[in-house]
Amino acid sequence: MDNNDAHTMKFKALEGDFDAAHAFVEGLLNRADINDQVAHETLIVFEALFQKLLDLGLPESTEIDISRANKLGGFSVMVGFEGKPFNLYSNGEDSIEDKIIRSYDDKLDCSYRAGYNLISVSVSRSYRTRLFACALATLAAVVVYLPLHFLLDDSTKYSLLEDYLVPVETMFANITLMVGAPITFFSLLKNLTDTYVVSQRNSGMRRLKTRTIATSVVAILLAIVAAHFWSIPFAGLAGLEPEYAGAEFNRTFAEIVTSSAPSNIFEPFETISPIPLMLVALLVTYALCSAGKHFDMLRGAMEACYTLFSRMLYVVTATLPLFCFLAFLEVLLTDAFWSIPVILGYLFVLHASLILLIASYAVQLRAHGIKPIPFARKLIPLIRENIKIGSAIDATSYNVRYCARTYGLSREKLERNLPVLAQINLDGNCFLIMLIGLIFVFITGTRFTAFDIVILGALVLLLSVGAPNQPGSILIGTLIITAYLHSYDLICVAIYLEAFLGTAQNMANVIGDIVTVAIDESDSIRQ
Repeated sequence: MDNNDAHTMKFKALEGDFDAAHAFVEGLLNRADINDQVAHETLIVFEALFQKLLDLGLPESTEIDISRANKLGGFSVMVGFEGKPFNLYSNGEDSIEDKIIRSYDDKLDCSYRAGYNLISVSVSRSYRTRLFACALATLAAVVVYLPLHFLLDDSTKYSLLEDYLVPVETMFANITLMVGAPITFFSLLKNLTDTYVVSQRNSGMRRLKTRTIATSVVAILLAIVAAHFWSIPFAGLAGLEPEYAGAEFNRTFAEIVTSSAPSNIFEPFETISPIPLMLVALLVTYALCSAGKHFDMLRGAMEACYTLFSRMLYVVTATLPLFCFLAFLEVLLTDAFWSIPVILGYLFVLHASLILLIASYAVQLRAHGIKPIPFARKLIPLIRENIKIGSAIDATSYNVRYCARTYGLSREKLERNLPVLAQINLDGNCFLIMLIGLIFVFITGTRFTAFDIVILGALVLLLSVGAPNQPGSILIGTLIITAYLHSYDLICVAIYLEAFLGTAQNMANVIGDIVTVAIDESDSIRQ
């Protein structure tokens, strides 16, 4: 056994050495900025892997390597050894190890090259790491701005903005949309296909799917109410008059119909046109779910494409602190410190408006015979833990255990339904993206009709169902909507919303998931 390097270790395929390997992996997780629940679940996966390696009957002379590979947004723990190809599910679905590994399949990868097996377990860092980096970048922008303010005249500042900062921010937005359009497409395919598969096996999922759509529509309607409420005071803060006249939101029914059917299948991705993109995604989803014997093959190809673009998005969002720096520097060079109250006010408005969404959940709970206050008290520890984890999907296993233990909900139903709800029940995305778009429509004097609001709401609903539940979803949704509204000067706002609104969005989504499964369980008991 060799442990000279803090990030690598070699051990033999012996039961005593597996104990040392377990301690080594635990040390890796403790030294990194990893949430306790994520670290606990990662160790459970490794225990299952180690047991399968013992059951494999490797020769005692076989050396197994454990190493840490850094990646954007986290790191991977690699387990490698020479020998025959290793199958993660070789013992069949009945073994406890297989059940554990299948539960965390999205974090595992296994490859075999030139006689060498390599197993990778992905570990995500805490959301606090990225939040701290963005806050530090904002502070750095202030530090850089101060000497520029005193040393440069107005024309030089304008030249710096137009020739350097704005083009770089536009490049970032274009790259995000370049990756965001296909990942939204494949995410919508994946989420709807997963829902279809679960619905085929369980009729209860169909009821949950209907309830999810209903709650998302309610979230969009609440966003419209909140946008009307905040538009006038916020327009005054921003120095704008809320006169509903003049911009490029107003579209006729004929224009929407003729533009919704692209002349070729690649056009929605080239033009980032949300309506054609959503229609193509729905068409492909229907075709995929009715593919018969080819379904598994096509679904595997779709999930491979989703994984590819998801990893591309991780690369893009890893640069977010840099563009937070550039975005805030642009704001300071444009309006000095006068724009800071506007930014802070906008963030306050978005966070405060979530009270409406939370209140709607309380009404739903009361309507289904669940007392909201005791329910909320029990929910607080779960929310705290989810804030630390930072992702509704990564927190699914913890949420299943917590809800089964604290609320007494059926663990079997939770394990079946909660992972799907974490993908499709995105009330937080619906509410916040609709609110963001409408506030700018109202305060900038854009002419609109009720039909325009309906179309925007439908787009937000489909974009939210297709939103990748990972860092970048708010950024992509906001950029696609601002492109639809022709508000390209809001790129810096989209960057800051992604940086500092992610926790609120994730919490709204998680609360929506828990409320949905609790109501479903209550209805099932009463029936």
